[in-house]
Amino acid sequence: MLRHGTPSATTLALASLTACLLWNPSVGAQSWPFDVTDLAGRSRIVMLVFGDAGTGGAGQHRVGAAMADVCRERRCDLALMLGDLVYEHGIEVNVRERADASFGEIIRQFDAKFAIPYKGFEAFPGFHFWAVAGNHDIDEGAPGALVTYSRFNSMWRMPAQHYQIPRLPSWLQMQAIHTDTDVRRDLNGLQVAALRQNLCAGGAERWKLAFGHQPVHNSGHHKGNGDERRARALLEPVFEECGVHIYFAGHSHHQEHLTAPGFEQVIQGAAGKSKSNNNPPSGAGLRQRFFSRTFGFGIVEIDSQRIRMDFYDVLNTAERARTWSPPAPDEVVRSYSWCATREDVGRADRVSASCPGS
Repeated sequence: MLRHGTPSATTLALASLTACLLWNPSVGAQSWPFDVTDLAGRSRIVMLVFGDAGTGGAGQHRVGAAMADVCRERRCDLALMLGDLVYEHGIEVNVRERADASFGEIIRQFDAKFAIPYKGFEAFPGFHFWAVAGNHDIDEGAPGALVTYSRFNSMWRMPAQHYQIPRLPSWLQMQAIHTDTDVRRDLNGLQVAALRQNLCAGGAERWKLAFGHQPVHNSGHHKGNGDERRARALLEPVFEECGVHIYFAGHSHHQEHLTAPGFEQVIQGAAGKSKSNNNPPSGAGLRQRFFSRTFGFGIVEIDSQRIRMDFYDVLNTAERARTWSPPAPDEVVRSYSWCATREDVGRADRVSASCPGS
């Protein structure tokens, strides 16, 4: 397990300050109190994509073991965590007058729902899990701890609520979005204006990927509720104006790929929980390409010209069980593949290009 330093009063003060800052990728990682792996020179990036995982239960552990195995084979560079990082109520702070005891209480929660389930990734040098918060992380918990934890775990990275991942190739931009429009309402007009500044920068030769918790289109549970409608109203115009190619989200506990006018909506919300009935969209320009309620995750492989996306099912997995064992090789199944160029994105009439090895 990763070692966590015991915090001094100065360390805690600095960490609290860090939680208040906004990530500015132009400043450079040397200005921040944690390391960021430099991927700027890469001609290809492979990323793990998953969400709604942080239960600490058997499902999270089995999917975590499968993710490590597949990433070892596919040589993943980083991961996107799509919210609901710590069920059910986020990081709970019950000890409020003794700093050392409070530190231990918080770290134990991160250990149970992140460090231990994903221990296999410690063997991957420089591997970071880039995180956004979900509704379960902010309802009652201490969301600032999600940011500060970046100081105490070399794999966890969440420099702010909204941020761009730094040190990527010039042909790739990735924007994290905190999508809460209800409890704290951190997705609002001011944040949308800042997102527009970030996402509209750069030319058409760049892949633009965004990731958050709340989808803007969804065929499973939560479909069409107030949170989804508000997120769609706020974000879809920015995606259209700025040329965002793919929006990755979780929240609904299934795996899905939808083509929407101008962009692709990908849902990966089945890395710790699994449910949903499939109610495919009927709106103009929307096309459901894949849906699965099986536990699983996604792998995205991208270069300057093309993107490949694979979904993996982890069979015979239950959310809760007294004991669990890593899945056998035949229990981790690639269930869906999609390959495209930027010209194919957001076109419901386009058939997926043939993926090598599919």
